[in-house]
Amino acid sequence: MLSEGREMALALPYVYLLCLILLLSGSAAALADSSNAGGGRIGAIVDCGSRAGREERVAVEMAIDDFRNRTGRSPALHVVDSAGDPVRAASAAISLINKQQVHALIGLRTWEEAAFVAEIGQRARVPILMFARTSPPSAAERWPFLVRVAPSQDAQMRAVAAVVSSWQWRRVTIIYEDVDYTATSIIPHLADALRNIGSEIDRRVAVPSSAATLTEKLEELKTGQCRVFVVHTSIHLAARLFATANEMNMMESSYVWIVTDGITSLLDSLNASTIAPMQGVLGVSNYFAPSSRVRDFNARFNARFRLRYPQEESKDPQFLPYLAYDTAWAVAMAMEKINPTNNNASKINRENSKDLIPIWVSSDGLKLSEYIRRSNFSGLNGQFYFVDGEFAPPRAFELVNVVGKSYRVLGFWSQELGFSKSMDQGEDYGSSMKVLGPVFWPGGPWTVPRGWAPPTSENPLKIAVPEKAVFPDFASVKYDQNPNEQLFEGFSIEVFRETVRRLPYDLPYKFVSFNGTYDCLMEHDHMKAYDVLVGDTSISSARYHYVEFSQPYTESGLVMVVPLRLKGTSRDWIFLKPFTAPMWGIILAIGLYNGLVVWIIERKYNSEFSGSFWNQLSTLIWISFTTLLSPGEKLQSNLSRVAMVVWLFVAVVLTTNYTASLSSLLTVQQLDLVTVESLKSSNAIVGCTGGSVVGKYLKEVLLFNPEHVKEMSTEEDFRKDLLSGEIKAAFLRISHAKLLLAKYCNEFTIVGPEYHVGGLGFVFPKGTPLLSDISQAILEIFETGMIQKLESEMLGSYNCSSATTDDSDEFKLSPGSFWGLFGITVFASTACLTVYGVFLHHKKRHTTRSGNSSDDLLAVVVDPSRPSSEKIDTVDLRGFSPDIDESLCTHFEIDCENQGTSAVDATMVVEDCAGTHQVIEESHT
Repeated sequence: MLSEGREMALALPYVYLLCLILLLSGSAAALADSSNAGGGRIGAIVDCGSRAGREERVAVEMAIDDFRNRTGRSPALHVVDSAGDPVRAASAAISLINKQQVHALIGLRTWEEAAFVAEIGQRARVPILMFARTSPPSAAERWPFLVRVAPSQDAQMRAVAAVVSSWQWRRVTIIYEDVDYTATSIIPHLADALRNIGSEIDRRVAVPSSAATLTEKLEELKTGQCRVFVVHTSIHLAARLFATANEMNMMESSYVWIVTDGITSLLDSLNASTIAPMQGVLGVSNYFAPSSRVRDFNARFNARFRLRYPQEESKDPQFLPYLAYDTAWAVAMAMEKINPTNNNASKINRENSKDLIPIWVSSDGLKLSEYIRRSNFSGLNGQFYFVDGEFAPPRAFELVNVVGKSYRVLGFWSQELGFSKSMDQGEDYGSSMKVLGPVFWPGGPWTVPRGWAPPTSENPLKIAVPEKAVFPDFASVKYDQNPNEQLFEGFSIEVFRETVRRLPYDLPYKFVSFNGTYDCLMEHDHMKAYDVLVGDTSISSARYHYVEFSQPYTESGLVMVVPLRLKGTSRDWIFLKPFTAPMWGIILAIGLYNGLVVWIIERKYNSEFSGSFWNQLSTLIWISFTTLLSPGEKLQSNLSRVAMVVWLFVAVVLTTNYTASLSSLLTVQQLDLVTVESLKSSNAIVGCTGGSVVGKYLKEVLLFNPEHVKEMSTEEDFRKDLLSGEIKAAFLRISHAKLLLAKYCNEFTIVGPEYHVGGLGFVFPKGTPLLSDISQAILEIFETGMIQKLESEMLGSYNCSSATTDDSDEFKLSPGSFWGLFGITVFASTACLTVYGVFLHHKKRHTTRSGNSSDDLLAVVVDPSRPSSEKIDTVDLRGFSPDIDESLCTHFEIDCENQGTSAVDATMVVEDCAGTHQVIEESHT
């Protein structure tokens, strides 16, 4: 900016000298009548060689006439033709100021003209109202008398960005005229507007006026990938630009051309041959709602224009004539308020001997400038007013599409409402230009251009791959026998190759290795030298300031990896840990209770349950637990068997759960139980991948002391430091942790919770058009299971699986989970004991009534083979069969079948009191 100002300052003396020569030689333009009608004097510098300039002149003349008809006062108007030449414009300004002593100058559609006149107006203290759309940011401070009567470029660039956003184009090339301040006045506004919609400027191309250089510039654009061009030039340069682009086949399909208001508003001034190469061009222009006043103005304007320029085609005026009319009206109104005359004009300034050209100085200029900036009235273009010294921007923009010999209006855009087909109230609005209907694009098709060209085999994509990745299994660069030939391998490489295969078009690319860190490539270079970065690159919000990421192709999350060590201090009593203390107590209590029930029932039938007190107590304890191992072998009563079967079922369930819990505890006991809090409290050193966002997460989120966070550069560093105790834990992304455990599953394991951070993704420069297609392809290979397959192949080559850890208390079983089982066994045992008690009570009552004792329940056995004196023997029936209810027995007969043997096979007939018989076949010794 400073260099441009110095160049301008150096050029001014030569301009003044040239103007002086023109004045002295009489080559200055003829001036209009200098009579003053009492309303001041206005000078107009227009390019009468162009239709826009001629329209501007007619509009200014009509404004002065209308002002005179309404107020009765008429400022004198002096019009000079600059022919679009900045030097002639400066010469005309000096003539108008010195000779006609004008109080204000209007016109100057380009900054080139205004830059020469601004300094003259500053010295003469004459307000200069220019129509140039671009000016240096510091123009208002440097030239206080320079008033730009043109809408701000900021609003227009937002309209352009809205068009770009409608079709999701990510990169845009801006082509601007290589004149002073054009770039600085529009590019920042466009860059900001594009950034707000997620796009960016791909290239900034300054186009000179020479045809040879123009062809060279377009050739550079043709070889690039970006196909969306925003053209911000003069109408004359734009005509040559599109003619050249058409010859170079750059007006074909896949190209997008958007022109700004400086071109769109003057499309009517182009003839059919000039507009023919511009087919499919989109135009953005300022729009003001027409009114009855505007329609009346158009009719009078066309009549007057045809009268003055009969050779010109009759067309309704556009934005510039309206602006010129309103500007002249604003100056006339301001002059009416201060009423400038010849008497209050100062003499020509000759005091400064350094001035090559004497300048007449107006004494009313400062006040007139202030009144002009205070203007606020309803004009042809809407409300005419200034905000903080800047001309008020239009509230809406018109979108046109060049088709055939002219153009058609597609619709409108406003920042408040968006796109619509008309500006009528009640019209439907949308955020996308698609609501306006189909657009005729360059090349003829109605389908939306992609906006970028895929790379060719001659110019493939450059895919960056790190030479020294922390985990080479994800990305590695190897050298074959030929040292110049590189081999690129790894999980990330394979995922990228599979992603490219899913694209609906061919995408030539080549891998290129780089030796550096990810952050250096992204934050410092912004991926300028490469098209894609493929590696185990972490996605983070901070990196989004510099680059863009694809859809993550790995699982997101951060885990803690610790060494797998035995914990011998509590291992001796680990067999007790599957059950809690209350659980063990309940099992012991129920076991003793079931043993007591069995002992009570069985002691009458089994001689082993009799004896001394200590013998019976040991038997009770013995049967409480040994029945679990050999259930029912020596039990005689069905009641005791029922109680024991139920207890056995409960024992099986308890044993199964005990075994599972003990197995889990044995795994848990191999691990040091490490937590983030224990690491921080013990000031332990933890490790993470160097140059990744994990270190920042540990320090800022998990609040580790930065001095206790160690960054690792290789996978082997993690293993060595973990095993040696240099670091107590390593924080890794899930994909990296899986790989480490797949290699060293017997040495490390994952403990603790999972922390939510981004996964791994491919890196792209800002605004890359490939991003959406690549992300969609990644989702496709996710859904088809291809990524899982590639990951399984990487991990499966090591044939190992990682251990999992958890707190051992989670594996302990408590009584709360087994109340139902315990209730069943207690109920069964109690029921059996109750039944036994009922029958025992019944027996005693029966015995009391009959007078017989169960102890005398004997059977007489007659053996015919023995002598008569020895034929009779007695048998205790309770020993013969426990199923005989002796309280009901009254008569017994035993028929001996196998005499002479020690074992007597007998049939015993038991006759009860009711007269029924029960036959029992037994083998009794």
